[in-house]
Amino acid sequence: MNSSFNLINNNYIVAACPTVFNKDQTVNYDETADILDFLEKIKIKSMALLIFGGEYYRLTMDEKKRIIEYLCSSTFRPGEIMVGINDNSLFAMKELSKVSDKYGVDYLIISPPQYVPFYQLNKKFVEKFVSKALEMLDIPVIFQDTNTPSSYLPDMEFWRKYIDSEKVAGFKIEGKGSVIKMRKIRNVYPDIMIYGGYLGLDIIRERKAGSDGSIIGSSMPDVVNRMMLNGDAADRDKISEFLKFEVNHLDRFVEIEKYVLKRRGIIDNYECREPCPHLSKILIDRLESLISILEL
Repeated sequence: MNSSFNLINNNYIVAACPTVFNKDQTVNYDETADILDFLEKIKIKSMALLIFGGEYYRLTMDEKKRIIEYLCSSTFRPGEIMVGINDNSLFAMKELSKVSDKYGVDYLIISPPQYVPFYQLNKKFVEKFVSKALEMLDIPVIFQDTNTPSSYLPDMEFWRKYIDSEKVAGFKIEGKGSVIKMRKIRNVYPDIMIYGGYLGLDIIRERKAGSDGSIIGSSMPDVVNRMMLNGDAADRDKISEFLKFEVNHLDRFVEIEKYVLKRRGIIDNYECREPCPHLSKILIDRLESLISILEL
């Protein structure tokens, strides 16, 4: 298991930073940066920008570049920074990698394309896309398999030359079957970094499977650390109930995360950018009841 992660972030947590919007749907860069200040205060040292929780798929190219520039230049910049550059366009990925390189980003997170017209998404296409991406990028990559069918993903041996050349630094694995996947990767590549996720719900099982950390939301990583990793059975039940609520409402999990950040006094507006499903009054009432037992 790679030990560098543990030295930087001894509670095994990487926080996925959301993008904060104003009421008029423009990006609020200052409040997004305030989340870094919050994370520093609660001693979370590693951060992931522009992944699903950062709503990268709703941002323009200029906004993505500005977020990388603004947050990586922030007074409150933490330790390691990962940046998601997922795109169907290799050119767009290269443009974002240039900005990331300029501002000292440590790792890039990439995934297979979600939709490419006129191409059939299959293993051959995914391998060709990933190979081209890895060959043109100058920053080490963490590969996230997202919800791509396993039959479309490259075999274990595909990664060897990219790991040996340090093009690939690790994998992000989460969701159904994640523990089995982690063990398989760890058996073949014992020194590679492996990150879990799934909002922190599987963090204990992921650690037992050999993960180096878990990339979860920014709203309460301190609470996950206190109650899930270092708490008793009653604590784990309490935080698990909240995390299950997020998992059961994945289409709204980003807004849930930002709602909690608003409740903690970090940001003002919790709403995601349109189009998106929003929290209903019923869900907010349930969320408030869950928050009330977590001692934020």
